Amino acid sequence: MDGLTHTYDDCTGNWKLVGSGDGRTILCDRCDARFSATPENRLAAIDENYAGIYLRRLTAEGMTLPDRK
Repeated sequence: MDGLTHTYDDCTGNWKLVGSGDGRTILCDRCDARFSATPENRLAAIDENYAGIYLRRLTAEGMTLPDRK
């Protein structure tokens, strides 16, 4: 398996680092997908979370634009 995958293709959850020591995992706060907290998975989670933040900001900005007809 390459990278992190959500349980559902349309999941918009955020990845969170949970646990301590060797039992640390990366968990999606919506679909409950879990992966070991390897350095690669941690970087992938950070990248995906940042992308989600930007998409939410762009969506919010787009919702405030006036309709052009």
